[in-house]
Amino acid sequence: MAVSDYQGEEIIDSIVIKQGKKTFNKTYMPRTVFNDPDGKDAYIIGNGESRKGFDLYSLPQDTYGCNALCRDYTPDFLIVIDQHMYKEVIENEYGEKNIVYTNRNNMKKFGGTCHLIPQNPHVGAGTTAMHTAIHDGHKNLICIGFDCNEDAPNNNVYKDTNAYRDSKTIVHQTVWGKQIYTLIANHPSIQWTFVGGNPYQQMLELDNCVQWSYDQLNTHINNTHETA
Repeated sequence: MAVSDYQGEEIIDSIVIKQGKKTFNKTYMPRTVFNDPDGKDAYIIGNGESRKGFDLYSLPQDTYGCNALCRDYTPDFLIVIDQHMYKEVIENEYGEKNIVYTNRNNMKKFGGTCHLIPQNPHVGAGTTAMHTAIHDGHKNLICIGFDCNEDAPNNNVYKDTNAYRDSKTIVHQTVWGKQIYTLIANHPSIQWTFVGGNPYQQMLELDNCVQWSYDQLNTHINNTHETA
């Protein structure tokens, strides 16, 4: 499997409204990350509490993580959507040594060393991480920490911290579940596996989506190491 042939894209950089007419100012953003999936699985790391206790450092490449994950673990690729979280990432100079994907608005507002989300789907960080892995050419996505089957008090490893809601806030996590469901349904040739937790149940009704226990994940990782 080779690096995808995507080279960059033209995006709307700003909109000027004058005398009731809109003018779209566009800019070309070249591709800046060239990842060869080389038949590897993609591990998508969400921040649901069901992943507590699992050793993220046991995961092989390629890992795609979301937002504040970088406080505890360094994924191969970090996807940051929230502007408050992106500001934290930039202030900590995380992007100087690691790959951070974000949107153009964050780039313009806060600067820093980062990379444009390719063909941004404008969805949540978890779904965007999956989108990016597919864009890189991955065919098998293994997802942990995606507890988005119900709207409930904040189920997040980083609740009550900067850029996150508090423990008591009801979070509409099913919105993310529906986004992921649509992505899975639109990519029938891609295989999804959700590990443990409480993933959006309608996803599991699709032919290309299954659920594993953490024991099954550990067995898969061990087998991957043995055949590498």
